[in-house]
Amino acid sequence: MSPVLHQKSLMACALAIVSTSAIAELVIEPVPADAPQGFSQVFSKHVDVLGLHVYASSNTHDNKVLHAARTLAQWIDNDEDGQPDEPAVHATMLSLHASMIMWQTENEFEQSGAEDIIPDEVFDSTVLQLLFGDETRIGYPENQHFDASLEECLHLVTFGGYAITYPGTFGEFPGSAIADAMDTNMSNGYFHYDDWTCDYPCLVTEYTYWGLTSILGAQDYSWRIPEIIGEWELYNLDLVDTFDPALYSILTDPQWKLASVLPDDVYDPSPPCPGDVAGNTMVNVDDLLAVISDWGQAGDGTDIDGSGTVDVNDLLVVIGAWGACR
Repeated sequence: MSPVLHQKSLMACALAIVSTSAIAELVIEPVPADAPQGFSQVFSKHVDVLGLHVYASSNTHDNKVLHAARTLAQWIDNDEDGQPDEPAVHATMLSLHASMIMWQTENEFEQSGAEDIIPDEVFDSTVLQLLFGDETRIGYPENQHFDASLEECLHLVTFGGYAITYPGTFGEFPGSAIADAMDTNMSNGYFHYDDWTCDYPCLVTEYTYWGLTSILGAQDYSWRIPEIIGEWELYNLDLVDTFDPALYSILTDPQWKLASVLPDDVYDPSPPCPGDVAGNTMVNVDDLLAVISDWGQAGDGTDIDGSGTVDVNDLLVVIGAWGACR
């Protein structure tokens, strides 16, 4: 085989290895046939969000449904590479058919009969989070009206994903790391939730939401602070870090891969650049040499295909992705 033909063969193999299905666009579609029992009677719209779901009634405005879908997408794929940031959490949510469920108003929800139409076993086997269209405020914070999708979509990710996948840290019961932090915070008087219907797991959900969104800058506005101070006093990163270091440590620990950027309603995922071992947005000789240096070993980022050993397949990925990352 001539060198030219051999190089073309290598390139073809490499492209076959790194090719992935196109990143699915967030679009409104009919409720799928495999939706949980009763959903097709209650909802008329559906958006697939990396395998998770947004279901909505016919009266819920399309722009609100898509906004919720983009917000959920950004909470689970915060770096917008088209892949969930924490695969184990995502897998948990997939197994529980994690879904945002939307009506335009609370009154519409109450009149929908959903709780009678959807069987109890569906509620028992799935994780669902309510969000109303009239509390979904696109344009926050410029419009100075808090966008509930930031809160409710994050709730789904934490109680329906992290709390189940990593109960020792995020479990919504006394004794988990985040519950211990909450107990200390409440005894210090910074978190004082006065809704009697919110039980202990609910309190942990709310506490996690307040902490992460405050760290990410969602609450620190002169007009917003008076709205929340009766419930939550640590409304920015510095306050959380200073007065609740346990919470700050958990939520900013990179091992958990929680969001580090607040969702902004612009979800524009780009596929990762698999051959960029050096992390410089280029696939070039540096990446080639790194793979060769780790040949036959487990590798530190150079086992690109995840086989457990750095070998010819990883070399082919580098060759196939040669050049600037898009």
